[in-house]
Amino acid sequence: MESNSSNRQSTNPEEAIRLFYKNWRERFALPLLIGVLVFGAIVLIPAISASTSLVVDTIFISAYMITGLVTVIRFSYTVRMSVFLLAVYMLGLGELITHGVLGDSLIFFFAAIVFSTILLSPRAGITVTVANVITFALFAFLFINERITTLNPFASPAKLEDWFNATGIIVMFGVVVILGFQRLELEFVEAQRQIDSTLNALKEERVNLENKVAERTQQLRQINEIGRHVAGILDPDAVLPRATTIIEAEFKFYYIAFFLIDATNQWAELKEASGEAGRVLRENKHRLDINGKSLVATAIRAKEGQISLEGGTEQLRIDNPLLPYTRSQIALPLSVGESVLGALEIHSTMENAFQPGDINAFQNMANEIAIALENSRLFRQAQQSLAEMRATQRQYLQGAWQSLTEEKNLAYALGDNDALNSNENEIEIPLTLREQIIGQLHLVNTAEWTPEQKSLVEAIATQAALALENARLVEESQSIAAREKLANEIISKVWTSANMEGILQTAVRELGRSLEASEVEIELSMDGGDYE
Repeated sequence: MESNSSNRQSTNPEEAIRLFYKNWRERFALPLLIGVLVFGAIVLIPAISASTSLVVDTIFISAYMITGLVTVIRFSYTVRMSVFLLAVYMLGLGELITHGVLGDSLIFFFAAIVFSTILLSPRAGITVTVANVITFALFAFLFINERITTLNPFASPAKLEDWFNATGIIVMFGVVVILGFQRLELEFVEAQRQIDSTLNALKEERVNLENKVAERTQQLRQINEIGRHVAGILDPDAVLPRATTIIEAEFKFYYIAFFLIDATNQWAELKEASGEAGRVLRENKHRLDINGKSLVATAIRAKEGQISLEGGTEQLRIDNPLLPYTRSQIALPLSVGESVLGALEIHSTMENAFQPGDINAFQNMANEIAIALENSRLFRQAQQSLAEMRATQRQYLQGAWQSLTEEKNLAYALGDNDALNSNENEIEIPLTLREQIIGQLHLVNTAEWTPEQKSLVEAIATQAALALENARLVEESQSIAAREKLANEIISKVWTSANMEGILQTAVRELGRSLEASEVEIELSMDGGDYE
């Protein structure tokens, strides 16, 4: 298939049409000859039986025999068709001799023109037409001058006008057939040229589409690679530098910059940029007005990518004096949902490097970077909140255990005091609870402590710290419950008193009894003062 297609494209439309007709004629030749032999035999036998002329019979038989000869023997196509046309011409010649120009000879001569034009070429049709005209002229001269007469004595005599008419008819219809076939061939050539042009255009379009698909596939692969690298970064300060490095490595862009919106929502501040120009701009604290006309500001306001197709214009040179080789530029918003964090700006040294069809692909890359940046920021906030919670919890534990140790002497010792006071083979394991030390476990042994023993002591110390905390929480809960129960009992007794004196007496009595106070006094006064 590929070789045929290449051969077809290597030939021009005229050669393709000639090759097509040549193949068609060669396939048509044998069925035509066989059909002529079959129908010729049906017509030949009655014609010979009715004929009284040896000359005509000889012509008919000779034409039939030579046609059968080229049908049986595999001669070349040109030889076969030439013999076939000669046979048709001989039949016309026989009819002309027998009946004159007013007989059926015109049919055979016209058939010779048609067959020569179709089966060989228009040039062959012209040759046969000229031969027919010469034949008519010769026999007109012979018949009119009575050099010869028709073999059929009953044939109508032809006048000079009849010969001119017959010749004109042959020439007219011959020209029509030849010109019509030439026109048909030209139409086929034009159709073939259009087909070849369409096929070439389709082939070029297919190649272009394949190249575009390959480029887009490579582009998507690079974008996915960038997204994969930045997705796992949990440090907000490392996302943009890493993204800049990967984009530069994957796409070889001239300049890459990340802008983030400041707290006032008025400026887009440059946070990361590639190259020496990026370093200078960062040191100068470069920023862009979000309400300005820059490509970055437009992308942020519109929340969609923006392309500059005139990368070498003076406007871009003014906006980027440190980037003289910029020829095309694209700006993409860093979007997370409906929020815009900033923008990604990319420059290229090639003209029209960014097309509208590239916006979606690069926008996906910008969104992945924005999501990674937001995730890292949220992770840092979560870590900070967790650290604050842990610090608060440590302060709570420290305060709770400090109060408890001040109220109670929570210490326990077992063993020889002399051994405990010695410094040989001793270990100290802190009792740690949520990163807060609430006590210490001090052990002394006559032998050196093995790693397994130390691990066991550490595990027990951990569990002991948890158990102590649970016990403290239980005691605290019980104390709170007891206080609430006592308060409820006192309140209930107070509410049972019917008058003010009874309420005051009940309150004083119950508070003194519950708190074991030596003196309780309640005083009602509008002048203010100290109350006990």
